[in-house]
Amino acid sequence: MKNLFKLFLLVFLLIGARNYAQHYKAIYKMIYKADSLDNRTLTKNMVLEIRQEQTSFCSYDFYKEDSIYQEKMKLGKEVYQPMFDSDFSIVSNHDKLTVSKFFNFPPNSTIYRLDENEKKFSWEILKETKKINHYICQKAQLKYKGRKWTAWFTKEIPLNFGPYIFEGLPGPILYMEDSRKNYTFELLSLKNTDPADHSLFNNLNAIPISGKEYQKICLDRYHDPYKEMRNDGAFIESSSGELKKPNINEMTRTKQKFIKSHNNPIELSEAVKYP
Repeated sequence: MKNLFKLFLLVFLLIGARNYAQHYKAIYKMIYKADSLDNRTLTKNMVLEIRQEQTSFCSYDFYKEDSIYQEKMKLGKEVYQPMFDSDFSIVSNHDKLTVSKFFNFPPNSTIYRLDENEKKFSWEILKETKKINHYICQKAQLKYKGRKWTAWFTKEIPLNFGPYIFEGLPGPILYMEDSRKNYTFELLSLKNTDPADHSLFNNLNAIPISGKEYQKICLDRYHDPYKEMRNDGAFIESSSGELKKPNINEMTRTKQKFIKSHNNPIELSEAVKYP
């Protein structure tokens, strides 16, 4: 915690005042439930890239893989495009006033982009305060797409950002959770980055789709998740090394059960309604 405090203090001394011309990288620890009825949680470190024209939010694993890929590309080395991690990958385009969500459904490598209007959040700022990592933080609440959120922000750091697409408070969000504790976010670090660094999503070859098209893709995947395997007449290898035809119907029922249970997005009201 002391190191985090020193890091924030260094950032504060460097920027002095609000300066949107600079670029920053924030790391949030996200603890969430993929299945809202299961008490087990998953933990991911997430990267928030903060730029004048846009902010982007993605997993640290994808960010790290893509950074290695870009460095090797600069050196002229032969590399493979890193596997895209579509969990919670989103970009707020402040210049275009749009939000872009990115999806893919492994093993299919196709990446889709769903564009929406940028959000304007109606925060309720309360008088309650507490200290988080040596910073005086103030409480704020928000109702957004099926969840009620509580956020703790500080005015002591002259920046305006938060996890995912949550922003608009008079300071950065250091901690945030929904009322059901399905999602919690904790700010771990913040630092300046080189403005020349590539923006993670600008070179992503994504197919633009509408909200209705996204729903159809999800439902088609649910109804026949092993369509390619069924059409190709694929065989699988048993534990004894013998090739045999898979039981597609049984595999489909298992996959459908998994898809229905792991349907707990941040934007809860946007969850796909599976039959």
